[in-house]
Amino acid sequence: MKKKLTQLAEEYNVEFEEALSIVKEKIPADCITGKGKGTWLNEEAQAVVREGLFIDEIIPKNYKGEVLSECPNKKFNFVYSKEIGKRVPVLVPRRLRGKLINKIIMFEAIEDGRGVSYRYIKR
Repeated sequence: MKKKLTQLAEEYNVEFEEALSIVKEKIPADCITGKGKGTWLNEEAQAVVREGLFIDEIIPKNYKGEVLSECPNKKFNFVYSKEIGKRVPVLVPRRLRGKLINKIIMFEAIEDGRGVSYRYIKR
């Protein structure tokens, strides 16, 4: 049984325009009928939506900071970031170990169930 996209957008608390763009981008055209607010989805497309179409994508947060020193674990360097407001351990590639002291670097925050970790990124 077909279902209107406006109804699905209400169920998932998503704006209609955003839902429409996501559906047109990720669901095959043969599963969609109608135009605009009269867009309908068949059962196959509804199953895809239920499985996680409207789940937020993970976007890493990028920061800039100054490397203060190496950590006791050589894989990490202590970096101070004004944006975060504290000193954090940042995972550094093997080829750059010991070469970044007193330099400004870019790094990203990776958040998971255990907490936040930080990793060096190229500019």
